[in-house]
Amino acid sequence: MPKIALAAGVLNQIPLDWKGNQARIISLIQEAQQKQAGILCLPELCLTGYGCEDQFLSAYTSEKAWESLLQILPHTQHILVWLGLPVFFEGKLYNVAACLANRKLIALIPKQHLANDGVHYETRWFNPWPAQKRSFISTSLGDIPIGDYRIQAGGISIGIEICQDAWEGENRPAHALAKRGVSVLCSPTASHFAFAKSKTRQRLSIEGSEIIQGAYVFANLLGNESGRTIFDGDAYIVQEGQIVAESQRFSFKDSQLILAAVDVKGETNTAEDLLSADVEWPVLNQIYPSFEAASWEYAENIKEEEFARAVSLGLWDYVRKSHSFGWVISLSGGADSSAITTLCYLAIQLAYKELGWKGIQEKMNYIPWINGLSSEKDFIARMLTTAYQGTENSSDQTRASAKALAECIGTTHYDWNIDVLVQEYRGIIEHAIGRTLSWEKDDITLQNVQARLRSPSVWMLANINNALLLATSNRSEASVGYATMDGDTSGSISPIAGIDKTFIRQWLIWMEKSGLDGTLRMSGLSHVNSLEPSAELRPLTSKQVDEEDLMPYPILNAIERWAFYDKLSPALCLQNLIQEYGSHFTEEQLTGFCSRFFRLWARNQWKRERYAPGFHVDDYSLDPKSWLRFPILSAGLEKDIKP
Repeated sequence: MPKIALAAGVLNQIPLDWKGNQARIISLIQEAQQKQAGILCLPELCLTGYGCEDQFLSAYTSEKAWESLLQILPHTQHILVWLGLPVFFEGKLYNVAACLANRKLIALIPKQHLANDGVHYETRWFNPWPAQKRSFISTSLGDIPIGDYRIQAGGISIGIEICQDAWEGENRPAHALAKRGVSVLCSPTASHFAFAKSKTRQRLSIEGSEIIQGAYVFANLLGNESGRTIFDGDAYIVQEGQIVAESQRFSFKDSQLILAAVDVKGETNTAEDLLSADVEWPVLNQIYPSFEAASWEYAENIKEEEFARAVSLGLWDYVRKSHSFGWVISLSGGADSSAITTLCYLAIQLAYKELGWKGIQEKMNYIPWINGLSSEKDFIARMLTTAYQGTENSSDQTRASAKALAECIGTTHYDWNIDVLVQEYRGIIEHAIGRTLSWEKDDITLQNVQARLRSPSVWMLANINNALLLATSNRSEASVGYATMDGDTSGSISPIAGIDKTFIRQWLIWMEKSGLDGTLRMSGLSHVNSLEPSAELRPLTSKQVDEEDLMPYPILNAIERWAFYDKLSPALCLQNLIQEYGSHFTEEQLTGFCSRFFRLWARNQWKRERYAPGFHVDDYSLDPKSWLRFPILSAGLEKDIKP
């Protein structure tokens, strides 16, 4: 049996960043060569970036990707490399893994099964390649094999299945490739983060190696590539069902490489689907370090750990890839804005831990003041700006909560009152309509004007600092429109729009009491964790509480999931509600909750259409641009609930 070093490379790429993507790929190839890797698997569509959206339909994108491929080719001496790009063939576009070996392009192997659910729209751009179909494509390098091929190199047979291919059960290519004698199977992937999804990818990798009774090499993308989706950056090398190397997820580095030396079955036969690559495996004279998962992967609160690390990395990548100089947050002292402020702080802390101060300066070298700072503390104060914008309806408790968190983190924090602006606008309208506004007649009007008047000031801070303004709405609020357009929805990105309010509150308590990896705790969250969620837009004497305005958040979240993940009718949602909560609420109350949810859902689609882009972190979302489309005008689903 030949002994060979297999390598999986993780890459943090940017759509259409030809120079940068190419440089990161070449750097990883060179690292793999230095470490005597024989086969290197890189992620799906890593030449272009996975998130090119409709730019895939432009011939220019494929042409530029091909130019990059030609420039990478000379760097593949003494190694076999898989990397992904889009290729037009016979008038159709395919998602292809290119096999490069010893400075030659051996084959282009297209994806057979396309992801077309959730955040995926691959069939909009690509075509599935039929199994067993093989042909040739005319290129600047001559006629190149394209199709369902195997590669024979150094005495072993190598196959490929690209991302979704591995999720197809009995139809996954691994089964057919096993019958055709493959002993190494590579899986270039672009599989986005969602809670616990990495365990499924890990299981599919193990199953793939068991199917072929050989070695499986899995490589995923890393980081916030194109705005909404975050990639874990997980990579696995599996031999006959045993993981022998894996990456550490959510790295803040540009790339990560894992390697393992394995014994694989040899093959010397010939067949029409078997292409020969002229490459000899390096003689191994080094022992590879142990590539193992981070300790937090085994934590009891894995969901909280994943949320913190995924969103922190998403925020970090978003700020640097947009060439912004930091973040601005309207810090109300409530749960949502406190969570976002904490996540920004964690982004800096995790980056500093992994990259060091010098590494941060290199990443952020576009910021003119970055080299003038002398400490991490100064960096936090420049990067993160918070503002408490009180009114006569704001409480001392929320002001204290905002101040405590800002001081704990070290943000540049402001505290001002906007009552003069509220009264000015109120006076203008009262003069125009010829009457005084009152809470009895104009409740929503008087609430919304406060929320909206908080927006211009923080936008000014964002403009002054060349920073990103972060919107503070969560998924629970989005489902029922419990947010003020051009108020708390203002921002360049909405970091927690993909997660529910109940989890946010739970996560904040965990961050205060336990923290990341049991060490990075946030004592400054003690104030917010003692408060009941309130918009604080009505007079304090009214004792406004979110759940009294709406319904208990666990009930809201349950209806939302049943309706839009499980796709149940309003009547079935109500039936489930009565079964689950009937011992705590009357049937009349539950009917009211359900009717209110669907009435507010249907009338507020226009708000969801206007929300700032949010991160996809759960197994579903309400984002109409990437997951859930709903008519802006509809009859109102509450009518389907019979009292």
